[in-house]
Amino acid sequence: MRKQILSMMAGVLIGTTLFAPQPTQAAGVVAEPTWQPIYVDGQQVAMEAYNIAGHNYVKLRDIGSQVGFNVYWSSGVQIDTGNPYTGVAPEKSSIRVGSYKGTELHTGERSGLNINPSSEVKSVVSTRPDVVRVEKISGFWTAIAVSTGSADVVVTDMDGRTASLTLTVLQAEQVEIPQGSNAQNTDAMRQELIERINEVRRENGVRELTVNTALMNAAQYCSSLHVTYHQNQVECEAVAKYGYPHGFGSNITAFTSVPTSQIAECAVENWINSPDHFQTMIDPNCDTIGVGITDDDRGTVCFLFVGNPSAINPYA
Repeated sequence: MRKQILSMMAGVLIGTTLFAPQPTQAAGVVAEPTWQPIYVDGQQVAMEAYNIAGHNYVKLRDIGSQVGFNVYWSSGVQIDTGNPYTGVAPEKSSIRVGSYKGTELHTGERSGLNINPSSEVKSVVSTRPDVVRVEKISGFWTAIAVSTGSADVVVTDMDGRTASLTLTVLQAEQVEIPQGSNAQNTDAMRQELIERINEVRRENGVRELTVNTALMNAAQYCSSLHVTYHQNQVECEAVAKYGYPHGFGSNITAFTSVPTSQIAECAVENWINSPDHFQTMIDPNCDTIGVGITDDDRGTVCFLFVGNPSAINPYA
């Protein structure tokens, strides 16, 4: 017990001698000013130091001031080697950073970063690029999940202040591709639908679309939801989930009491007769296609995705 009390007294003594120029002694511990020269990079500097038990002690703040790094108190002693000494905590950045898909991603996933105000951004980096890689695509920052683990995405503003976001990457889930009760017949209808869409494009002087497996799977999934109106987030997440990394256009049409043999024809006619849907079909900026058809006792839903490699999917 006596040894513990002496240790505590020594700690108090050392703390008090940093502010007292006179030698102090308590319980056998002496702290007295030392006049030994102190050098930084070969140049002598003025720094208050004390000799305690044969060792020289200086204030951490004084070292920061002379060497050129910041030391300040903020829920503990903070040492910032990247900024010059001020002795005070830096102002927090006004930048806010978030992830469209949240803070948990699966390997292979992409998530757009929501950074505001974007005009003040100087740099965006990942502390673990082997876990999360960041890229700027067409003016938008995107986080890409590379491997399992955690990483901080650090955004620095023009004044050197930072904001960060921690992302956790989990192992990719096995994705199931919905199939109708008559998959073979559905595949034939989907192929016919693609052929009819490409025929419309040829007639309007734009190149044919090539089939993209990721868009095919995403379109089939969306048609299986039996939703007859656009849900932007659902569509964006489906396209990203099945592996297409860019932006896209989409069409939906739904009907009942149409024979199987006429489903593809009916879908294309519906889109031709709607100006906006027609423009999506013949968009010259698109180069790939995916279609989905769900036909059951609730009716028929046809879904079209056309991939645009120059567009951004904020959820990808």
